[in-house]
Amino acid sequence: MSRLAQLWLAGLAIVVTGCIGIGTDEPQVTQSAGSLGSVCGNRWELKRLRLNGDMVSVEDTGRFTFLCNREGNVMGKSGINTYRGSLQITDNGLILWDTSSFASTKMAGPEPLMQQENQFLRALAGTRQAFTKSGGNRLILRDPPGDIYIEFVKAEI
Repeated sequence: MSRLAQLWLAGLAIVVTGCIGIGTDEPQVTQSAGSLGSVCGNRWELKRLRLNGDMVSVEDTGRFTFLCNREGNVMGKSGINTYRGSLQITDNGLILWDTSSFASTKMAGPEPLMQQENQFLRALAGTRQAFTKSGGNRLILRDPPGDIYIEFVKAEI
């Protein structure tokens, strides 16, 4: 190999090595399996909603909330209406919904918000896993393949 090619490869190795080290001072985001203790007892506000792998645009995310108590009673706002139900969360973050307990008020509102509400409630009913991340300040509810993904941020009660 020519001397020029060797110098070029050595320079490339230095650049690549330097790039690999960029950002290593940032704390690593960890995700933990949710439990009744880490999920319930907090008020959560919607941050992101993904259905079938696609982001759903939500105008006012504060209108969508999730709360539960340590007995597994769930309640929240779904845009226009409120909902309630019950669940269990296993130690490994598996969500077991009691579908017979799920109910929602049926007030009407602007069509775009009604569509967002229907998408949110369908997504919520389809979740099967709970995770917390960012030191317990974020809650992820999702289905196993990740087609349904609801991310909440911890809010003041």
